Amino acid sequence: MPLIQWNDRLSIGIDSIDKQHKVLINLLNKLNDAIAEGNANLVLAQIFDGLSAYTIKHFAYEEGLFKKYGYRGTEAHKHEHAELIRQVKNLRQKMDEGDSMVNVEVLDFLKEWLTYHILVSDKDFAPFLIEQGVT
Repeated sequence: MPLIQWNDRLSIGIDSIDKQHKVLINLLNKLNDAIAEGNANLVLAQIFDGLSAYTIKHFAYEEGLFKKYGYRGTEAHKHEHAELIRQVKNLRQKMDEGDSMVNVEVLDFLKEWLTYHILVSDKDFAPFLIEQGVT
């Protein structure tokens, strides 16, 4: 069973960003599956690294739109992005050090962060970008 199931509630109404959110959710669900199946740490590390890399790409896309259209909430949103990247790096370091609790910690943290970020932060900027013609 997926950790996060995509539904209309998670849509912010901008197809390009919704598609990226779906990729992030699918990667998180793959990480969940790998942990549930007891896959080796190498597999977990590869999935985690893929999720981390795509998250950075997604953040850059959003921030590029903010800059292009002059979104007033850019700095606060960028701060959220930077904080997640910092925490993900910290979790990866713990994983590298063999912290066995990191798998559950990673899943809980990423699930809560991603759903909150989409439902609150991203839905906050969506009307502005939609008004600018972003699809």
